[in-house]
Amino acid sequence: MNDINNNIGSGDIISLQNVSKHFRMGGNTVKALDEVTYCFKKEKMTAVVGKSGCGKSTLLNLIGSLEKPDSGEIFVGDLCLNRLSEKETVNFRRKKIGFVFQSFNLIPNLTAIENAMLPLEFTNNRRRKEKIEIASNLLNEVGVGKDRFGHTPGKLSGGEQQRVAIARALVNNPEII
Repeated sequence: MNDINNNIGSGDIISLQNVSKHFRMGGNTVKALDEVTYCFKKEKMTAVVGKSGCGKSTLLNLIGSLEKPDSGEIFVGDLCLNRLSEKETVNFRRKKIGFVFQSFNLIPNLTAIENAMLPLEFTNNRRRKEKIEIASNLLNEVGVGKDRFGHTPGKLSGGEQQRVAIARALVNNPEII
């Protein structure tokens, strides 16, 4: 079994080695990523930029372990994501990754505070009061006013929704965002 609990070491935090991901659309094959090799350095911010449709979201979905590559290997530290079982993959995402989705993916019937603390609900090692305090602090840090905590996403502006999504991504103190 892979040891997902270990902290990621120094140097490369994410390493892609000849990673490919292709999709079938009609009778065509779309090569979203084709033999990509790249290393992301620890404690460095990296921007993934490019034209629409060039594979940015596919790359992030692979790194976030939301999808598996067709070929190649993805390492986070010494952990090869390709070799994780489904249970290990879920555990990896829960403990190591904070993901801010392009469309936010907030749960429509949950309030801002409930959306922000949602990842904490899957870790049973904290009391509800502590979970609320952690989520509240993060919402404050990203600029969501306390008067907005009880609002559902439909009652929040686009910017507020984005801030809630950022707080949710940070709530478990992930090593990678």
